Amino acid sequence: MAQERQLVTVKGEAHRPSYQHRFDELTRKIGQFELNVAPLPGIVGDEERSVLVNQLIDSERRNAHFERMLNRDVPAEMVDPHNSQFDPLKAAIHHWRSGAEDEAYWLVFQFVHFGKHPIAGWRYVREVYGRLNSDPIWSWDEISSNTPEFRLWLGENQSELLRKDQRRGFGNHRKYSSLSHESERGTAAVFESYVEWVMKYGSHASLFAAYSHLVSPSEKFEALYNALDVVVDFGRIAKFDYLMTISRLKFLEIEPGHTYLQKATGPLRGARLLLDGSGSTARAQDLRPDLERFSTIVGVTPDVIEDAICNWQKSPARFRQFVL
Repeated sequence: MAQERQLVTVKGEAHRPSYQHRFDELTRKIGQFELNVAPLPGIVGDEERSVLVNQLIDSERRNAHFERMLNRDVPAEMVDPHNSQFDPLKAAIHHWRSGAEDEAYWLVFQFVHFGKHPIAGWRYVREVYGRLNSDPIWSWDEISSNTPEFRLWLGENQSELLRKDQRRGFGNHRKYSSLSHESERGTAAVFESYVEWVMKYGSHASLFAAYSHLVSPSEKFEALYNALDVVVDFGRIAKFDYLMTISRLKFLEIEPGHTYLQKATGPLRGARLLLDGSGSTARAQDLRPDLERFSTIVGVTPDVIEDAICNWQKSPARFRQFVL
């Protein structure tokens, strides 16, 4: 029975001393969850518990990174894809502030599609969006009015984009994606499907306005998450990342009402390990209620939980930092 459980207390340390207060707070609230809801067999050891709390803190810090970006000016070189300092998220913020909403959303989409390679950085998005240092760049106006031309351009420039004198590749969440102009799931097909989805409404603003009848931010998130099924090669992670990014950038008032573990790998393994222990094969839908209660009691949002348990399960007893 819940009332027979004892509160688990652990003396641990935050990965950074400045976050010790938050570390202690999260540790205490996790103990309350165990006392009042259910045990957490994945963190019976002090190290596992400490690592999980530190991963929760780091996931919150990643969200705070967006807040810091929104409170800073964007240098011109970070907006120009012909400049090596180009950053698609900061460029998106610049265009949003300038009233170019379509361009802002388009850059977020490319940020998710290409991702940031651990070594090559933003090379793919910079070179594709920037048309290999040519004009006109593949802006929203250009891609939405000349979509077939983009496929031709991508084919003609495959050798240059895939040259080996520089490191290249997609980000970690997209490492199995293809830059192909011919593949049914390559970049050309992905871009075409996204443009088609948006242009059915005429613009991003009109598309998102079509969901304005939904009252809560979580209902809108859910509806858009399902609507994104039409975008080629945009699975669970890509859909979630796209919506979370436009939420964190405050382009749209949406938020996940729960974790999205269906068809997940790392987050689902993390949830199973945390809630059921090693060897669990529990279904995503069976784990969701306890994760929702965990979110409420511990005071962390579903996106933070999903990110944290995904990273935690990779190294449960030894803290590993995952960069932005």
